[in-house]
Amino acid sequence: VLRDLMALKSSLENLSDADLLNSKEMVDSDMVAAMSFLQSLLFCNFLLNREEFTTIVFIMLHLTLKYGICEESCCCLSTLSVVLCHMKDYDASERIGQLAILLLEKFQSRKYISYVHCCVFGVIRGFNRHIKMSIEPLLSAYQIGMQTGDIQLAMSNAYWYLADNFISGQLHLAALKRNLKVFGEQMVEYKQMVFHHLLRPIEQVVSNLLLSTGEPLLLIGRDKEQESILNKAIEQNNSYLAIQMCIFGCVEAYIYGDYELAVNFVQKRHELGRKITYKRGYYGMTDFFDGLSFLAMAHQSNDHKWILSANKSISNIDH
Repeated sequence: VLRDLMALKSSLENLSDADLLNSKEMVDSDMVAAMSFLQSLLFCNFLLNREEFTTIVFIMLHLTLKYGICEESCCCLSTLSVVLCHMKDYDASERIGQLAILLLEKFQSRKYISYVHCCVFGVIRGFNRHIKMSIEPLLSAYQIGMQTGDIQLAMSNAYWYLADNFISGQLHLAALKRNLKVFGEQMVEYKQMVFHHLLRPIEQVVSNLLLSTGEPLLLIGRDKEQESILNKAIEQNNSYLAIQMCIFGCVEAYIYGDYELAVNFVQKRHELGRKITYKRGYYGMTDFFDGLSFLAMAHQSNDHKWILSANKSISNIDH
């Protein structure tokens, strides 16, 4: 399926804006119904990272190219852009994402804004453009998702909105902490606990940085809640959450100058990462702090192995 999907990708990325917008529209009611049904499966399979995911994308793209464009076509295009991004084909990912936005605007489809924006502005855009350009579209997608009742995708956009604000530094930490609290409470209210749990490491690091004790709280035993969440995530085999905590734990440890702790978080993350296929890189932030931590350890210990690790992280950023 992936080979056939890449063949479709090649034809799509060379498509001009005008050719796409002037494509015939899907009129076969059975095909329109099929696209709507497949779209309902798309997001769930994406979250679960199931093998059926790429098959669904391929079928939707095949139907679009054979029977014409429809509202759901912008969703399969934006999803393809995410697949390409995970494959590190960033130029093709960006182009396919642009096509998805074009179709979204053509059909003026409010019901799919949250989905398309989550894919394009939440996942792929930061690899080709400054992530501060994604912040407003993500906030808008959250607001529209809440209005249309698409709560799960609204909260997904809220998560990326907050993560991008943390990474880009567009908000003062105090303002970001207030936003984290408001959105976190809303996630609990609407029982969107997956996103609430993913938000907790960011919220805790922001709180710890604001305290400015000069030490990373997680390691010295005062951040009992964070330590408990990490241990529980590992015990329950929740690799995504545990990796999330290791990523932001490394950032905090490096900022406070505890380089040994920072590389411990990196090594733990690599160990956990063997269990999953999709790894969040946060547009190079993860590799950037990995590299800084390894370089600091190399300077501190004079051990050449840290130089090799740093070079690998730097190479990941370059690619």
